[in-house]
Amino acid sequence: MRIPISLAFLLGTIGPVLCAPFDYHSVRGREAKGPVDGILEGELLPKHGTARTQGMRNFGEGWRGDAHLLWDGEPGQEMITEFRIEEAGIYEMSAQMTLAPDYGIFSVILDGKVLRRGIDLFNPKVSVAPVIQLGKLPLTRGEHKLAFKLTGANPNASTFQKSRYLLGLDFLKVINLAPPEQPVAETTKPKEVTAPKLTVTLEEVQPILATYCYGCHGEKGKVKGKTNLKELASPQDFLSRIELVGKAAEATTFQEMPPADAKQPTEEERRKLATLFNGYLEQHLQDSGRLKPVVMRRLNRYEYNNAAKDLLELKGDLYPLPEKVIRSRGYFNPASGRFPDTIQVSNRALGKNQIEQHILTGVSPFAIDLQAEHGFNNQGDQLSVSPILLESFLKLGRSIVNAREFDGYSALTDSLFRAPDEKDHTLWPPIIEERLRPFLERAFRSAINDATLKRYVSFVMREVSRHGNYSQAMKSVTAAVLASPRFLYLTETKKDASAEEPLTSYELATRLSFFLWSTLPDEELIASARNGDLSQPDVYAAHVRRMLESPKSKALAENFARQWLRLDQLITAVPDFDRFQIYYSRIGCEQWKFGLQTMAEPLLLFESIMVEDRSIMLLVDSNYSYRSDEMASWYKDAIPFRNKGNRNRFNTGSQRFSRRSLESRREGGVITS
Repeated sequence: MRIPISLAFLLGTIGPVLCAPFDYHSVRGREAKGPVDGILEGELLPKHGTARTQGMRNFGEGWRGDAHLLWDGEPGQEMITEFRIEEAGIYEMSAQMTLAPDYGIFSVILDGKVLRRGIDLFNPKVSVAPVIQLGKLPLTRGEHKLAFKLTGANPNASTFQKSRYLLGLDFLKVINLAPPEQPVAETTKPKEVTAPKLTVTLEEVQPILATYCYGCHGEKGKVKGKTNLKELASPQDFLSRIELVGKAAEATTFQEMPPADAKQPTEEERRKLATLFNGYLEQHLQDSGRLKPVVMRRLNRYEYNNAAKDLLELKGDLYPLPEKVIRSRGYFNPASGRFPDTIQVSNRALGKNQIEQHILTGVSPFAIDLQAEHGFNNQGDQLSVSPILLESFLKLGRSIVNAREFDGYSALTDSLFRAPDEKDHTLWPPIIEERLRPFLERAFRSAINDATLKRYVSFVMREVSRHGNYSQAMKSVTAAVLASPRFLYLTETKKDASAEEPLTSYELATRLSFFLWSTLPDEELIASARNGDLSQPDVYAAHVRRMLESPKSKALAENFARQWLRLDQLITAVPDFDRFQIYYSRIGCEQWKFGLQTMAEPLLLFESIMVEDRSIMLLVDSNYSYRSDEMASWYKDAIPFRNKGNRNRFNTGSQRFSRRSLESRREGGVITS
């Protein structure tokens, strides 16, 4: 049964003042710490004229985010951009530039003042320049204009397009030399949860209901809106008709009832009604006991990728995951508590020039069970994988560990997969036990008993005896681990299927990690589970804060929010081409949909709320959003995209999304169903 919870109840409106207004647009759980390293990525700065983003991965690994801002011009012209300072103060500025054969000589000008002259960016080969110091400067709060003026070129420099020269800006570094002190949050002891006490009795409220409500909702057969409040004649009636109580709580709290043209209750009478209704809602929630058990389920492809990547300490993904809607990641720094105003977005469907992480080649497709509903037989209390599905996952595991790049791709190559130094193989089992116990504990999210450990050690030793290759033997056991139901399934064991039991520490760690990170618990979380202190409120809260401030928490948007908001339907939706031609852009021989761009807007809003710890009410009614210029045109212009034809109507490569204030409440938030 669904437990109905009124919005009024969630907003905590029980009290002497009903619906006390608060500005949920500005309220925050914590203040931003500011950019931790003061880095302003060049490719994310505002661009004008010929400025654009250029990927730099093909030139080496020296560029942050594998990209920089590229500009070209003739001597005397300027590359102009802007950046914002949140706190006035003395700042130390520096710049990381690119060197190349056709780059010019520049002066750096800030707000009309020359900071440096004669910066020669010529070099026979493309490379990263030494950091250029721009000095210590007093900066006011607000926007600042930065210009790079092309003053000439090195005699050895070649030209770009006959008479032009280039400039590449990797990043600016703007450090506040006297940042404001961050307030230290006070730690408070968690409050004990006690059963709610109704401070208003039904006898007190019934005369109020008779005066203002029964006339339309119960008396003389009148039941407007299918709401009969006379059915609530006893405490048992309130608890058995909880959906009706929820409707009454919202109508009373938000002053939707009685109608505006009817006699209104006093503030004290309205307070009594809300107190009674919300009190029964809270009592229902507590009396309902625990939520229904979580259904055992298999890891999806996104979770499997993350779990295998973390377990094997790989440099990147197994697959080019379409689930990772927004490819750009340099902007996401949850520890700062600050979400950037401008983000250069390259997403899975905006174009084919996405920035991908390293991908293992030859990895088998993710297994899909075509036999059973969930791919397992759960008769009794035993979990088993069907033979066909087991073979598919074994094939997948083997393809991962046997990929040609694996040894250089995994950080475990010189530890788990390196043969012991002892030449006598009879001395190996204790060493293998020491290596496998933490590996299996993390893979299976549970304590490993000696019998289980010995089975895996024996498997390794048998493989060594058969093939004489320790590394390959350990890879074989790793493939078996990746195909084990204990790795593949999120399950919680119960000694008594009919009884309610608390989660074990390992099960709690697993729930927390797969919800926030969509992957295995890390070493810190496993250690708390092993020690048994994870269920302590202060320890649990500390882990939640730590995990939300980790870059891994991006999975909350990529996996949870993407599914919750049903954004994949923007990919599969195919509006009629003849009726909605504006929705399509022909790139080469393919038709791309504008809906692909709109996937980024709700995800960026979700991420900004999460990173800045803002009110969840912004998902319903936000006063800002993240939009590209093309999206702004789609929303605002009578004829979007300047009435362009079908060919190259909108940009499918990458887009610069900026935080924009919204003109009306109708535009804000996310519509869900």
